[in-house]
Amino acid sequence: MRTGEEDVIVARTKTAQVPEVGAEAPEFNLPSAQGGQLRLSMRTARGPVILVFYSDGAEEDTRYFAELAQKEDEINMAGGTVVGIGVFEPDDARDFVRKTGLKSYVLYDYARSATRAYGLLEGSRKSGEHARPAAFVIGGDHKITHAWVGERPEPAELLAKISELTGLPRPAEEPEEAGDGEEKAAAKPPKKAPEGAPDGAADGGAEKPKKMSAEERERIKAERRAARAEGKSLKQPGAAAGGAEGRGEAPATERKRLSPEEREKRRAERRAAREAGGAGEAPKPEAGGDAKDGPKDNPRGDAGEAGGEG
Repeated sequence: MRTGEEDVIVARTKTAQVPEVGAEAPEFNLPSAQGGQLRLSMRTARGPVILVFYSDGAEEDTRYFAELAQKEDEINMAGGTVVGIGVFEPDDARDFVRKTGLKSYVLYDYARSATRAYGLLEGSRKSGEHARPAAFVIGGDHKITHAWVGERPEPAELLAKISELTGLPRPAEEPEEAGDGEEKAAAKPPKKAPEGAPDGAADGGAEKPKKMSAEERERIKAERRAARAEGKSLKQPGAAAGGAEGRGEAPATERKRLSPEEREKRRAERRAAREAGGAGEAPKPEAGGDAKDGPKDNPRGDAGEAGGEG
C-alpha cells in the first residue's frame, strides 16, 4: 500500500527535467479553448512564442493573465504569440478565457503530457496534479531563449524580449510632459538662411509683403481720383504699345508709304480702266503696298480727279 508521500515521489520521477535556455523546446499538440488544435512547431515557424503555464486558475492566475491580455496586441504587433497551458478540463479552460479576456491560445492539458514534458507537473492524483507557474520565450528556431520557473515575469518584460528577437520597434513611449517639447525646440539652433536669401527664408517661409500706412493708402487714393478727373490713366506709357505687340498687330507708323510716282501711276491706271469701261476694280497692290494708302493720300477721291479732267 502506497502512502501520499510515495505518490508524490512517483509523480516526480515520471516528470522530465525543466528544459534549459538554448535547448530545443519540447513539442506538443493540444486542444484550444478557442477551438481547434495547436502544434507548437506550427507557431514557432511564424515567429517567437510566449509559453505561460498556469496552475489551477486561481485568482493569482486570473489576474496575471488579465494583465497579459492587455499587452497582447502589442506582442502580436512585435511578431510574437501568447500561448497559455493549464491542467484543465475543456469547460474550465473556456471559463478561464472569459475571465481573463485573452484572445490568443489557451490550451487545456487534461492528459498532463505537455506539463510533464516541461518538468512542471506537481502533486499526485489523490491530492490533485497541477503545473508550477512558469514562462518560456521560444524563438523562431524552436529553441528556448528565456525561462522563468516558479515565477512569471511582468508582461512588459515579455514584450521587450519579443522585440529583441524580432527587431520590431517597441511600443511608443509615454507622451512628453507639458513644456518638454518647448524646451527641446528652444535647444535646437536656428536654421541658417543661404546667402542672398530674403529675410524669413531661414524659417522656411516666404518674405511677407510690407503693409502700407494709412497716409500712404490715402495718398494713392487721391492720385487715382485726380487721374480720373483729368481723364488720364495710371498705367505705364508703354502699356498700350505692349498690348498691340502682344496681339501681334503692327503699329500704324510702321506701314510702308507709297512714293508720289507710285500713287500717280495707280491713279493713271484707274482712269484708264474707267475710260475703257472696265469693271472698275482696283488692281491688286504690289508687294509691300497697302490699298488703304490711296484714299489717305487722295482725300478728294478718284471722282474728283475725273471731274477735274472733264
